[in-house]
Amino acid sequence: MVERDLAGIRLFDLLARSHTDAYRGDLRQLISSGGVSVNGEVRLHDGKLRLGDVVMLDSVPAARRRTAKERRLEPVVLAETPSALVIAKPAGMPSVPDRSGKEASVHGLLQTLRPDDDLRIVHRLDRNTSGCLILAKGADAARHFDVEFSERRIRKTYVALVAGVPTWDERAVDAWLGPDRRRPGMVVASSKQMTGFREAYTQVLVRERYGRHSLLELRPTTGRGHQLRVHLQTIGLPIVGDQPYGGERLLLSRLKAAYKKRTGVEERPLLERMFLHAEQVVFSDVDGNEVVVKAPMPEDLAVALRHVDKHRSQRRTQCD
Repeated sequence: MVERDLAGIRLFDLLARSHTDAYRGDLRQLISSGGVSVNGEVRLHDGKLRLGDVVMLDSVPAARRRTAKERRLEPVVLAETPSALVIAKPAGMPSVPDRSGKEASVHGLLQTLRPDDDLRIVHRLDRNTSGCLILAKGADAARHFDVEFSERRIRKTYVALVAGVPTWDERAVDAWLGPDRRRPGMVVASSKQMTGFREAYTQVLVRERYGRHSLLELRPTTGRGHQLRVHLQTIGLPIVGDQPYGGERLLLSRLKAAYKKRTGVEERPLLERMFLHAEQVVFSDVDGNEVVVKAPMPEDLAVALRHVDKHRSQRRTQCD
């Protein structure tokens, strides 16, 4: 029965709302084939419904099979406490909706993740960054985590594969970050304070050196937008796959000496996104207990890293 808050909804929209796992084409076919009745009469076309209308279906639409891409874009719960949920955000999914509001985001899935909890996003990861994301349960928990972040008590660890092999094992990056006026939405670094720029700090450690790449551990103490990407670009170690900030595509032809290109076929990169993963987060819960959560490295990054490791002794020219 159509409730008051749904009065005026179109028939197709009601079916799509009630059967979210069905193909939209199947729902339209169900209507046009006479499989839907309104108030006991077959309805062969879409149209607005009124308060109190009773909608009946002859059969339940079959659930569609999720595509591999859709399965990859499902957040996985890594840990849960009385006041927080920590998920593994998949690469390709923004933390909050874009301006169009049409794309799936973590924010749009909060009610699905825990229908009975008032989940709130308290920090963000870039769209193509995977890994640990903290969700607060309710307003009080959100305020707690806001304070924890503002006072820099939450410890985050990232891993990144970069182009270049540094001679040092550990160093700090201290560069002010602000908007790039030539590229809206992008960020630039400055060695000194400027109007609109904010201080940013990142500790960088070398985990592994390869032929012409390095796997770095990153420990930011501030959380500025694009901070890690710009800081690494600033010290000449751009993240692999991060082309907006000087990162190279990871191509097998540039790793494997005996690689033979196929005529007329464009080579696909070994990785479809930048190699940046939020590996671990450590925080104090509302009750004061320390919580340590680690997100496993996603398969796409692990596969790319295996290729780099396999061909580490074969030096090639700069990737494009």
